Amino acid sequence: MALAGAADSRYTLDLVPALRADETPKLLVWGDADTFQEVRHAERFAAEMPNTRLVRVPGAGHIPMENDPEGVAAALAGFFSGVSPSV
Repeated sequence: MALAGAADSRYTLDLVPALRADETPKLLVWGDADTFQEVRHAERFAAEMPNTRLVRVPGAGHIPMENDPEGVAAALAGFFSGVSPSV
């Protein structure tokens, strides 16, 4: 319950102005079958924030690293090495 309570969107929304102003590359790795936070939220973030890449993990839910740890690891490794993800 503590984890759920910490997910208050106010904390995330407070960061939006800084994220919009920041040109640092960003990576979102999102389960395309997430029913808690649907992928449309990630699509919007990626469209509105500069230098943001969205990697959809096919068939993954809210915690994609549980459904496809290799795919998530590949996306992260590719992001940090400058290689496009294959997920």
